[in-house]
This record gives sequence, structure tokens and C-alpha cells, in this order.
Amino acid sequence: MIDLLSMTQVLLKEAGFDARLVSLNKAPLLCFEDSALLGFCYTFESADQLLREWQKVETDVLIRFAPNFRAAGDKAWNVYCAFLSEDAPTDEQAREIGWIEEDLQRTRKIAACGIADRRALIASLLPLLPVQYQPILPDSDVTERLKRRVADISPNVVQTALDESVSVAEVVRRMGER
Repeated sequence: MIDLLSMTQVLLKEAGFDARLVSLNKAPLLCFEDSALLGFCYTFESADQLLREWQKVETDVLIRFAPNFRAAGDKAWNVYCAFLSEDAPTDEQAREIGWIEEDLQRTRKIAACGIADRRALIASLLPLLPVQYQPILPDSDVTERLKRRVADISPNVVQTALDESVSVAEVVRRMGER
């Protein structure tokens, strides 16, 4: 069992958002914003509860924060509501949850269930997060990989480039000799 709202807050802060917890109808709500958008994240106990209550939560958020939207300028055109749950959905619920994101009325929506860990949370919040690329490197000797890369650039300096007694300036000079 994870604390989904706290993990979301940490993840969004790491991505550069201002994020703070407030209360909405006696339940925790995460508010977040950056220079381009405003957003809210609400967690549900189950996929079924998410499907039953997301529209009411969205309405309550819009009513409560209406004055903030007027003051937000252009950001008010870029408001997100994220509806999340750790509970794994049935196949039918998963389809219905996908349809929530297609509803472009009032706010942009992110809806996801079955979030069991940080990786799943990141996957569900990708529309909000900066572009991420994590290369997968094969298991190999780093020194050998470096030698191959240097050999592709300048074969005559492979040994020199890895010799700590040779200055960087000397390696660059030898690379120019080709």
C-alpha cells in the first residue's frame, strides 16, 4: 500500500511544480502549478468510486477555485484534474476510465487506476511531466565501450585518450592530426 497523494506531490515537485495539499469536502486534494498550467489531484479508494464520483469532484474543484482561475490569466485555459486510485480496475472499468480522459469539457483529465508503485504513477502522469528518456545500456565493460566510441571518432588516440598522464589538450591536438 502506497501513499498515492504524497508520492504524487513529491513527483510533481521533482518535476518543478509548486504542489500543496488542501482539503476538499474534508478529503485531501493536491493542488499543483507551474508557469504554464494549474492542476488538481484527487485519489479514490477504488476504481468504482473513481467512476462514480470524478465528475462531482471536478465540479467541486472548479467551484472552490473559481476566483483563482480568474486571477491565473492564460493558465486558466490549461487546467488539469488527475483522478487516481491504487485499486486495479476490471477490464470494463479500465475502458470507462480511459473515456474520462477523452472528456475535454471544463478541464483536461488524467484518470488512472492500479497504481502500485512510483513507475506506474510516472506512467499515469506523463502528460504533465517533462519529457523523460532513460536509455537502456547493455551490460558491458564501460572502459571497452569508451574505447569503441573513441575509436569511431579518432582511432589514433584510443590509448592516449584513456591515459591519465596525458592532458586533455594533448588528446585534442592528436585528434586533429588524423
